[in-house]
Amino acid sequence: MGGRVIIMGSGELAPVLIGTHRAGIEAAAADRVVVLDTPFGFQENASHLTERLVEFFKTSLNIAADVVSLRHRNFDEVQKERLLAAVRRARYVFAGPGSPSYALDIWQRAGIVDALQAMIEAGGTLTFASAASLTLGRKAIPVYEIYKVGQDPFWLDGLDLFSRLGLPCVVIPHWNNAEGGNHDTSRCYIGQRRLAVLEQDLDVGVIGVDEHTAATVDFDAGTLAVTGRGTVTVRGRNDLILDSGSTTELLAVGDIVGSFRPAMRSTAEPTSALSTTGLEELLADLLLSEELSRDDASIRLEFRAKLVEVAELAQAGLRDPRESVGGFVELLLELRSDARRRGDYERADNIRVALAGLGVEVRDTRDGHEWVLGTGE
Repeated sequence: MGGRVIIMGSGELAPVLIGTHRAGIEAAAADRVVVLDTPFGFQENASHLTERLVEFFKTSLNIAADVVSLRHRNFDEVQKERLLAAVRRARYVFAGPGSPSYALDIWQRAGIVDALQAMIEAGGTLTFASAASLTLGRKAIPVYEIYKVGQDPFWLDGLDLFSRLGLPCVVIPHWNNAEGGNHDTSRCYIGQRRLAVLEQDLDVGVIGVDEHTAATVDFDAGTLAVTGRGTVTVRGRNDLILDSGSTTELLAVGDIVGSFRPAMRSTAEPTSALSTTGLEELLADLLLSEELSRDDASIRLEFRAKLVEVAELAQAGLRDPRESVGGFVELLLELRSDARRRGDYERADNIRVALAGLGVEVRDTRDGHEWVLGTGE
């Protein structure tokens, strides 16, 4: 079963788009919303913005929202794995305003696109608005750098999620913006002239979404539906303007922007950009080791998710670690014992060091080993 991507040009908390949120939540059978705060993570009011989003989903849609935070460029491996695990498990993921270049820098290094693709292909709904929506395509407009700083127009590499789903394109929200008054701020604030310059370097077409408007791309139904106040513009080989309330076939959209292929479930395993020390080395070793090298990629994903749980539970200061995380810790220690029996003491030491970083102290005894949750003192 395929899922859907909802592109909101702006107005993600406006009454006119509440029904679009609701339809996406119901289609995915979601009982919670996962909110990503990365696009505005650099802002001083980031905490206030997350609170506002949580309150919106609670009061307007009667659904709880969990904020999965990855605000800073210097994130650690546990934070990254927590984000990826939460996205893969989610049924409805939302991200909105902020800086597309800031979000891309963090999300690309975290490898989020694999998790987003898996969530959508499992039937989930991804709703990206404003700055977040700019990251979805093959290229992205660095709005702040062009409009505020004054740099010459240029593209950033986007997440290119739509290409993975069979609809290669570039996404531009705020398509009809008119805040400039006496100067053109349409096309996400850079104006028609500068966009025309940028379009000369594209090998795919553009999906432009007006403010207070949404384009729901349903890969299962093979349709693009428009809701809200404005229109959606599809341009490439020719132009197609879709009014609110209209629905068109993705085959027609794909014919304009590039080439549409029915979405296919990926069989590739998620990529990893793990470093070689501490917890990172544990993950790199174990996720690629003989013990976990089966063809079924779900084995590795489950292992990653369990490691995130250990990190979260250990950092929370559990009173009864054996009951909550004992099985997983024992699995790691079994792998450590196997490594020692094979004479691979480097791997055994890496496992022990990484567990210590998670708050688990391993003590070797004459009868084998024992472990306790460290106090950090």
